[in-house]
Amino acid sequence: MNTLIFDFDGTIVDSIGIGLEIYNEIAEECNLKKLNPSDLIELGKRPIVEKCNVLGISLTQIPFLAHKVNEKFKENISKIKVFDRMKEVLYTLEKEKYSLHIISSNTESTIKAVLQRNDLDIFKGIYSSKNIFGKHHIINTFIKKNGLDKSNIVYIGDELRDVEACKKAKVKIISVTWGG
Repeated sequence: MNTLIFDFDGTIVDSIGIGLEIYNEIAEECNLKKLNPSDLIELGKRPIVEKCNVLGISLTQIPFLAHKVNEKFKENISKIKVFDRMKEVLYTLEKEKYSLHIISSNTESTIKAVLQRNDLDIFKGIYSSKNIFGKHHIINTFIKKNGLDKSNIVYIGDELRDVEACKKAKVKIISVTWGG
């Protein structure tokens, strides 16, 4: 294993609080169900389609809502914090010659801004996937584009959909417990 792919939100950065705040702002604007922190724990265990059903979000609303969320994240970049000791862990992995990458549904510009603000310009690549149903596709595209062997890759994520994507992509996964 020499290539590590990280999810961003909930794995490298603690964006849950600001994410909840942003979601509830949008929920109020769009007449959707608001959430509290305990709802996030329960929703995190569900596949994306079930999450949408619980929240009363139709699949056709997702692109519009995702755009609104991304815009509000950009406005609140200063509130997105790297998890305690994550910077140290990432620098240790880089020093040990691991090739570090990020695959996330967050925007590349937001990810880069947060990494730069936190002195974490150590990732070889940042790949933003707008397809919340197909993270496995971007994982496979990343592998093919870079000519990598799946047996040398580990994905590090925090959500059920990360596990499901890695199963479909046939890539090993480590799930962290501090995120979603």
